[in-house]
Amino acid sequence: MLRLIFVFCGVALLVPAANAEPSSAVAFDLPTLKLLKSADPAKGEALAKKSKCAKCHGDDGVSDDPDDVNIAGMSASYAFKQLKDFQAKKRDDKDMYKKTKKLDDSQLADLAAWYATLEPSRPAADRTMTAEVRKLVIHGDPERLLKACSACHGSKGRGGQFDHPALTGQNKTYLVDMMTAFQDGDRTNDIYSRMRYVSEVLTEQEIEALAGYYAADLPEEE
Repeated sequence: MLRLIFVFCGVALLVPAANAEPSSAVAFDLPTLKLLKSADPAKGEALAKKSKCAKCHGDDGVSDDPDDVNIAGMSASYAFKQLKDFQAKKRDDKDMYKKTKKLDDSQLADLAAWYATLEPSRPAADRTMTAEVRKLVIHGDPERLLKACSACHGSKGRGGQFDHPALTGQNKTYLVDMMTAFQDGDRTNDIYSRMRYVSEVLTEQEIEALAGYYAADLPEEE
């Protein structure tokens, strides 16, 4: 890695050069917001069928595989960011890169708009908020510089603005896998490293507990 040399009081200091490469290819500037506003869900639906998105994400955006993400009801801005990040290899997934690499921004916005119109997966009917989960969701933990989950993901876990995804109704296995990926540095497309910091501070038990709280209501096996 290149190093910058600073001279202070006659002493040469070797300082690691900051990595200036952004973690995401998306900026929610005016052109991007206009693109998302003009997106056509009907075109997105047709493109989803053509691209066979249902193979992993289900016909209605709710996956049958707990390892895959439920994308029904995700905000168009969040879904668009993820699609762009896959396309730019800011988020590592070979299958998603193949699906997105030849699509233009309008097509990605149409896809995001389509899935945003779908009914999100329901949370488990028997979920409970333990004292441990309540603290993390509602209050956070100032001693560890942890913001409340609800500060970004909403009081009901349905997501916040722009790049803050919905958590409620997500597959538990997927949530645990993503938190672990952030924790291990295998996923790095979170702006300002926010989720990487959160995941590094949380314990394995806390990650499991939070994922269980937000988890989807799994269909009964036939």
